[in-house]
Amino acid sequence: MMARWLAISVTAMTVVMMSCDCDRHRAGGDENQDEVQFTSSEQWSDEPKRIVSMAPNITELLFELDMGDRVVAVTRYCDWPPEVEQLPTIGGMLDPDYEAILAAEPDVVIGVEGGADHRVVERLEQANVAYGFLHIDDLTTIRAGTQKLGEWLGAEARAEELVRQFDAELQRASSSVRQSLESEEATAILVFDREPVVAAGTGTFGDQILQLAGLENAVPRDAGAYPVLDIEQVLAMNPEVIIDVKIEAGSSETVLEYWRQFESLRAVESGRIVQLDDPVMMRPGPRIPEALDRLGQAVEEL
Repeated sequence: MMARWLAISVTAMTVVMMSCDCDRHRAGGDENQDEVQFTSSEQWSDEPKRIVSMAPNITELLFELDMGDRVVAVTRYCDWPPEVEQLPTIGGMLDPDYEAILAAEPDVVIGVEGGADHRVVERLEQANVAYGFLHIDDLTTIRAGTQKLGEWLGAEARAEELVRQFDAELQRASSSVRQSLESEEATAILVFDREPVVAAGTGTFGDQILQLAGLENAVPRDAGAYPVLDIEQVLAMNPEVIIDVKIEAGSSETVLEYWRQFESLRAVESGRIVQLDDPVMMRPGPRIPEALDRLGQAVEEL
């Protein structure tokens, strides 16, 4: 359950993946990194005016594409930009309220593959509601997903501009956080939960955050995408930096107390434990440069 919860966190309030076994319109794949995998209905409105978003990163992308005035409902986890708090909610990605979705009278429902109840496509087709679900879980698919959204919504030019801005901001933020860390290629783990420890493995969104920060992921390459680790494994990795992004109500002192139990860890000895309980740290979307900025600020405050 913990590993599944984590996957959910990383793409929705963070993000999970909906494995949709349907034979609807699908495209993209690893062989072409300029494309993004997606599932969509065959029929769309020429210019959708009423959009229901089923994922926080999709909501953020829609507003960045200047489509915010078309968004009529969002999930309970959507919290950015601030104006979405005034919108009706349709439950969560794994427990959508179909009555609320239909009450919003959408022209289209847009979400992420892996981040929804497995029945959502079937239910939307029964209701004759257009839909599109994108596979967005890393930097490549953020760019490609942005372009696909622009294509779906008639905002191709704005999508291209947004991708250019994203890359420029990413380069700026990466350079800035590397300066804050002042040590290239220090080993680190990015932790989503502590009991047990759930960390970002090789090739994941969290792994890319570490790379952009100039850090080397201490999690072994063969450990899997989001390995569940016992503390002995963490002690064996002995990272120089621990970045703890678990979302919780407790104080930062509570987080530090947990890690200080393991005083032999190099990150504990040097005081390089960073707590960032902000959803932006676990959300593959247009605000990744902001996530890096927050990481740099947190490091400077150590």
